[in-house]
Amino acid sequence: MPDCLTYLFLFPVAVIIAILAMSAGISGTNFWIPVYIIWLGFDAKTAFWLGLLTMIFGFGSGVLRNLKQKTVNWYIVKEYLKITIPAAIVGALLVPFAPVGILLLLFASFILGYGSYLIYRYWLYYRGKVPEEFVTRDNICWKRAAVAGFLKGLIATGLGKLITPCILEHKEISSPAEAVGSTVPIIFVVNIIALLFRLTPDFVSVLVEQKVLIFDTMLWVVPGVVLGGQMGPAVARRFSPQGMRLYVGVLLIGVSMLIYLRAFALI
Repeated sequence: MPDCLTYLFLFPVAVIIAILAMSAGISGTNFWIPVYIIWLGFDAKTAFWLGLLTMIFGFGSGVLRNLKQKTVNWYIVKEYLKITIPAAIVGALLVPFAPVGILLLLFASFILGYGSYLIYRYWLYYRGKVPEEFVTRDNICWKRAAVAGFLKGLIATGLGKLITPCILEHKEISSPAEAVGSTVPIIFVVNIIALLFRLTPDFVSVLVEQKVLIFDTMLWVVPGVVLGGQMGPAVARRFSPQGMRLYVGVLLIGVSMLIYLRAFALI
């Protein structure tokens, strides 16, 4: 059997991860990083970079799907890109100076905290302590966007999680599907920026050494995330915002536990 067929199992995994990411408007790197580190054995910084690369394909597909559905608000997209792009550049430029174990701890801590917050919000809603209707705003969350962009550059996650609630509450947004649909192109563009600014000469050498494994992996991952990227926006239309919080929160807590185990082994 050809070596590339060894990774055939990544195709269905990629479809599922892309659907989860697209339907919730968060970065698929939350799920890909443990796959690349724990399952496939890549070093942590390569795994972060591959997570960004993977989601360029998945979110690129998602952008096309949301354009077809007409669920992208370009005013919102442009306003958030103004701050998330430069913030992501700063975060990406700091990556070579950060110890791998610390990066993994930051990543795991962030998604654990966010996953717990989502479940807490769902619990409040279930107990009737949070109204179903949303508070509307007419401003852009500039500070939150700056932090979100920085985290995307540094630990390859945090962008969608932080800005989607603000986008959902904006008066220009008519539905949760439009909020997710507007978040997707923001994540897509900032992913590209973070990916490119991580390519230092030393890191390029590391990627070249692993080029065969990377190619064999991407051969199945890319078509999987492209397919999942087409399916995810349709799933977003079927979920309530509260349902999204619950299922994504549970998944993120599980992922964080796996990454903690890996991080403590490196420190």
